[in-house]
Amino acid sequence: MRRKITALLVMCGMLLAFTACDKGESSSTSSTKDESSVSETTAATEEVTEEVTEEVTEAVTEELVEPDYPTFEVDENSITFDDGDVYTAHCMNEQNFENGESNCNISVAEYKGQKQLKIEVLDKNDAGNYNIPKIVFDVDELVGSENLSKIKTFSVDITQVAVGEFIGDDGVGMLVPGNLMGSFGSNVGPECADWYEPTGTANNFLASEWNFEWVYHHAEGKWLLKGYVDGTTDSTLVFMRWNIPNQADIYIDNLTFYDEAGNSIPIVYTPGATAEGGAEEGEETAEGETAENSEASAESVAE
Repeated sequence: MRRKITALLVMCGMLLAFTACDKGESSSTSSTKDESSVSETTAATEEVTEEVTEEVTEAVTEELVEPDYPTFEVDENSITFDDGDVYTAHCMNEQNFENGESNCNISVAEYKGQKQLKIEVLDKNDAGNYNIPKIVFDVDELVGSENLSKIKTFSVDITQVAVGEFIGDDGVGMLVPGNLMGSFGSNVGPECADWYEPTGTANNFLASEWNFEWVYHHAEGKWLLKGYVDGTTDSTLVFMRWNIPNQADIYIDNLTFYDEAGNSIPIVYTPGATAEGGAEEGEETAEGETAENSEASAESVAE
């Protein structure tokens, strides 16, 4: 579109230049011919200008049309957060938030008409960028310790929503989410001491939006080389978003685990159970409530 507009503008310039040259012809050229050339040039210029205006108007109109928010595919065993519980979600707090991890407010809040897990990133680094949220889910509590080895894949819906402006190189602020980029990791193995990042679109994902307030990514991950072991109690799934310069909240919804055949695994966790980062029974967590610290850790987590 920009190339087409540029070409049309160049044509306008050439036509205008022709008009100027035409005026400089020798006096022997008849005035009738001059008037005819000027009229034709003026008409052509107006036609091109009108076309350029229409093209620019169409382009602006197209840019202002916000896409529809996705309709989620919800499995019967998906964690939807509709009951207000955070389902064990809490900050990792591996080193008292001194290793590039950000403290976060974790709550359940409504976005686009749907209750979702809301993550508000609080801390910045020395460069002024917001640090990395590392949000831990206790998988053994969610599916039951005796069912851990059944898990082979998972899926989740992620939305990032602009809160503060992104300042471009031109110094102009834009209320956009910018880059949604990060990865999922997990503590697996018989001692829950092995750090493993599932493959697929959950691994080092990147989605961007520079026109509207939200950006969406559907993540799917698969455990190939390592996995969860039955009977363990420290098996985790960890969501991480890499640092960004602008303030943006994250919404997570429809977390679902699947077995090798692709069947969803039932959630045995009881909503309302007292747990780190969880909500009391029948109570929706309030926005601004800080998740309690966790003793969970990982040997190697991206900073």
